[in-house]
Amino acid sequence: MNKLKNFVRNAFQVAPFILSNTIIFVPYFLFLTLNDGKTLEKILPFVFFYTFRMTGIFLLKSFKLTLTSFNILIISILIGVVGCLIGVMGHFYFPAYLLSSVLLGLSAAWLPAANTTVNYHEKQQGYSVLTGKKYLFILLILAGVIASLAIRSDWRIPIVLGEYTLLYIAAYHTVTHYPDYEIDFNEVDQQVVSVKEFILFLIFFTLLLFIRSARLLFDPQLLDIAIIGFSGLFLIAAWYLNQQRKTWKLPLWLNVLTFANGMCINFLLLFGTFYISLRLGTDRLAANLYAPYILGIIFAGFFIKFLYRLFPKVDPKVVHISSFIVSLFLLLFPRLFPVGIFLLSCCISATGSFLNRNYYQNEILPQDQRIITKYSTQTKGSVTHQLLLMSGLWILSKEANLPVQTILQIKGSRSSNPAVLHVIEQAHVISIFVLIIAFSFILYEVIKYNATIGKQ
Repeated sequence: MNKLKNFVRNAFQVAPFILSNTIIFVPYFLFLTLNDGKTLEKILPFVFFYTFRMTGIFLLKSFKLTLTSFNILIISILIGVVGCLIGVMGHFYFPAYLLSSVLLGLSAAWLPAANTTVNYHEKQQGYSVLTGKKYLFILLILAGVIASLAIRSDWRIPIVLGEYTLLYIAAYHTVTHYPDYEIDFNEVDQQVVSVKEFILFLIFFTLLLFIRSARLLFDPQLLDIAIIGFSGLFLIAAWYLNQQRKTWKLPLWLNVLTFANGMCINFLLLFGTFYISLRLGTDRLAANLYAPYILGIIFAGFFIKFLYRLFPKVDPKVVHISSFIVSLFLLLFPRLFPVGIFLLSCCISATGSFLNRNYYQNEILPQDQRIITKYSTQTKGSVTHQLLLMSGLWILSKEANLPVQTILQIKGSRSSNPAVLHVIEQAHVISIFVLIIAFSFILYEVIKYNATIGKQ
């Protein structure tokens, strides 16, 4: 009996970690399978999840509430479990998927940042949330989730959402038993909305809503609106950042590396899905993308420790940036694509942890806002990459004299059209070189920053 209790306790304790690392892409995959490319109702669950997941962090920052990270974590778990339960009902009543996708999108936006902050708070008090012995339980649970995702049946969505309901319940039980926290909403300061953050949420939400709807409904007019809107926003943002750069509280390398890490997350999950589906077919996604991605998350800690030991005298920042450049370079070779995805996933996860530590230790920002600020900057990178990718495909299709509808009508099935394949390969190579150039710039900034610190 004691062994069974220990097994259940360990399984419960890894639930927050599993949710933090998978909630951003499992519902993404599930809701995408509902799309038929014809009716608005069938695409809205995916569009709502994606847009709320990408922009929810800005919505959170827009509310001037003195909620602790623990309270935000509890809220994200509660709305997540409700979203999963409503999603299960969507199998019998399709509109339920709409509310489910909104709730899961918000949970996916808030939970990782709040959970990371709470973990750091607990670690400071001497309580270790995740130990090495618990990785076996992580592997077992993730294996079950992957097996459920591979089910070829209409019951796949309710089964997976049912599993995530259990994970959310386990996570709630775990976090409410942390020794240094208690749920308390009595002292929440209900002030007004932060106009700047709320406007940013509305702009990003609207652009992503247009661009994802255009992509799934094959509507070039919606894509044109999104591209024009993004171009205008990009110019305004470039001017604003140039004006505000001297007043930034955090080092430039830290901001830009966080931004680039977000771009790589979007490149891996969005373009990776798009590229592999087109080149190999959707039946190869699990082996060539999702499995390497999950394995990268699991082995990221071992990966970065190995690099630290291999290059003990090299600045950790340089190690992280260089590993990104190498993994992106490997993605240029089709046969090494799964290896590149695994290494890129390791880099993203390891660098995410590295950035979390840097943000959390930075006393310039309020303690409960440090990790949220990091996730906000990272999300801006993801959104920017998404809009740059669609803008690039739009331009490349024009240059190839292909109708924009041709690009939009790529639904994930393997293509035999040489012109379309050429456009996708161009986008693939350009995306990688843009990211490599970005990391090269960050490397230059790190070297310059270290030289400045060395002179002081």
